[in-house]
Amino acid sequence: MKTGAVLLLLSAFGNSALAASCCGGGAGTSVILPKFNDLMFEVGSRYEHFDGSWSPDGYYQKEVDGKDLSEVTTTLSMAKRLHDQWQVSANIPYTRHDNQYPGDSAVSAGLGDTSVSVWYEAFENVTCIYRIAGWQSLKPSIYLGGQLTIPTGKSRYSDRVERSEEITGRGFYRFDAQAMVEKTIYPWSLSVTWMYGQYLERPVNQEYGRDVEPYDKQLGDRHSLAGALGYTWFAKDMSMVTLAYSYTDLSEGASQIDGQRNADDAFEKITTGFNLTYTSPRRDWFVKAGYSQAERGTRTPKSSALSLGVGYVL
Repeated sequence: MKTGAVLLLLSAFGNSALAASCCGGGAGTSVILPKFNDLMFEVGSRYEHFDGSWSPDGYYQKEVDGKDLSEVTTTLSMAKRLHDQWQVSANIPYTRHDNQYPGDSAVSAGLGDTSVSVWYEAFENVTCIYRIAGWQSLKPSIYLGGQLTIPTGKSRYSDRVERSEEITGRGFYRFDAQAMVEKTIYPWSLSVTWMYGQYLERPVNQEYGRDVEPYDKQLGDRHSLAGALGYTWFAKDMSMVTLAYSYTDLSEGASQIDGQRNADDAFEKITTGFNLTYTSPRRDWFVKAGYSQAERGTRTPKSSALSLGVGYVL
């Protein structure tokens, strides 16, 4: 694999994104193969701790004393090249909740919502450069993709779910349109990722294991805009270490219940993060660690997260 753009970790959904034209990576909950490689595997874990929430007006509400909420999500990801400029990927998460309450505790685990993606590379050659040699050398890498989220996790509408601590998924199919633009002029890398998602409507006849009057529900459209700026150091053996800062704005609109607007499900969350990635001299192995924190939001929990992952490219 050619030396190229390095890992820029976008922590909006707990997965990584990087300047993928040379070293691979991801966008949103997708992983992206490096240019000219055929297969990539990645496994990562993310520990997230919750500390209160933001109200619909954006006011922070501290968690009650004696309440401690956290979860660990481990995700197995794979990407496969189909053609010179086409690739597919899949992500399978497994989540474990560990919640403590005054005089009580709850531990549960289960499969999360699986996602499958297709990406088109709107460029033919690697765009990572070491110096500017005319306007043509400033051409970025552009990725256009679509992602399907499959509700394989346990939701409030699932059988055998009696309390929120057991939830590991949303319970809805969702299709996302995605685009990522990335450019590396060593030692700096910059990427911007945009996503728009729409849920499919579904019938509901139970909540938390209890029968309810049947109704149709559709969650609100999802929007995300994320950016990452990274700096790379090269070792004598040509391994790379990259430090990156990321910023993500994620929001979801009001849901529809039997065609009526329901703003209780709408939310917005601003997240920032720092990430450190090591890439081997042959560019086949990479190890990454990161920290992210929710800065502000509406109708969403305040949380901080630590992540660790490793990947291998063939």
